[in-house]
Amino acid sequence: MTEEEVSSVDGTRPPPIIRAASILLLVVGMVSVVLSFPTVVDPSGSRCHLSRSWLDDVNTDKKEWNNVDTGGTKAEDLACADAIRLADQIRLKEKGDKTASVPGETALRIQAALAVLMSAGQSIAGTLVMRRLSRQARNVAIAFSAVGIILRILGVISIGVFVFVVYALAFSPASREIWPKEPRE
Repeated sequence: MTEEEVSSVDGTRPPPIIRAASILLLVVGMVSVVLSFPTVVDPSGSRCHLSRSWLDDVNTDKKEWNNVDTGGTKAEDLACADAIRLADQIRLKEKGDKTASVPGETALRIQAALAVLMSAGQSIAGTLVMRRLSRQARNVAIAFSAVGIILRILGVISIGVFVFVVYALAFSPASREIWPKEPRE
């Protein structure tokens, strides 16, 4: 079966596993854009939220050694400057003096912008695989899925997406039928 014979442009539909992987990439990409874009627009608000979240996490876990004294104020009620200052006092290990460091606004904005670009790429790649079923679109989709592991926008979910996409687009019986191995010259 050649790429022209299976192309969805001529009206045929891709196999269910290829369609599922493409839709998964599309959805995960869109969700990741929605989650990352606010940090691009408002990195100072994200930095403040991150600091408050860290303080709440360490002060509510069962470990006493990493608690930070907030003066009786809940983390969510702290002023941004105070939350950032206090989050920098979070001890990372029980023994030792190493403390957490809240990323700066520029670092947060750059990471979020990369995540938005990567996520948009995932969505586009998923759409192209479903529409064209070309080997090039498949390779791009796998690559964008791999980058999703590095940026870890969705945490462990990114690993699951990568494993499924690689299986569906590279190792499944449907993928081997659509994109057979090319003979070496």
